[in-house]
Amino acid sequence: MSEEDALTAAAGAGMVRFEFWDWRGRDLEALRRAAQALGLVPVIYSGNTFGEPLLDPGAHPAALTHLRGSLEAARTLGVLLLVAHVGYTLPHREPAAQWKAAVAGLRAAGDLAGAAGVTLAVEPLNSKIDHPGYFLDTLDAAQRLLQEVDHPAVRLLLDVYHMWVMHDDLPARLSAVAPMVVHVHAADYPGRGEPGSGIIPWPAILKRLRDGGYEGPIGLECWPTGRVDAALRRSAEVLAA
Repeated sequence: MSEEDALTAAAGAGMVRFEFWDWRGRDLEALRRAAQALGLVPVIYSGNTFGEPLLDPGAHPAALTHLRGSLEAARTLGVLLLVAHVGYTLPHREPAAQWKAAVAGLRAAGDLAGAAGVTLAVEPLNSKIDHPGYFLDTLDAAQRLLQEVDHPAVRLLLDVYHMWVMHDDLPARLSAVAPMVVHVHAADYPGRGEPGSGIIPWPAILKRLRDGGYEGPIGLECWPTGRVDAALRRSAEVLAA
């Protein structure tokens, strides 16, 4: 499916916002015009990559250079959120040193983002299925990291699928982190299909988030189990319930 077809399908399903992974290689002005014509608002994309791990101080210059480009793209698109990736565990560095580097890197990145009026959303990923070896793989670790970074422009991206894989008691954990959440990703388990295709208790998840004060968007980061338009409609029904 082309970028234009994807936007058209999203708008046709009643979506009002969209996100994507990487801004590089895209015609940002054309994307902005197409979205505007369909009444869609871009929300978030990656501010840095796994190839520039914040766990490594030597990679910080490259990560921050990438982030500066991401912030310029955000200005073009009117985006106020960027995903921040800490990276995969580095076997040649002690975990404590990697943690320290991640804190320093996120603070520096937060300074750049905050000055541009943008918030970074740090995303923990599951290390059991999709991202073996990923450093930040639990909600507990993410909460501790953000508390230590202690920067107003650095907050949490909650990917429900990733954290369900890591925590079988996920709903009970959400009250503690909901105030940190600035963006949510949704996919079901197993299979990472659209919400409603698996066993995740979406009403309980959504209630915990809302009770914790989350009122932001929910982005679909899933593999449709059937037709894209049907998956979008199903997702909208499940997440609006």
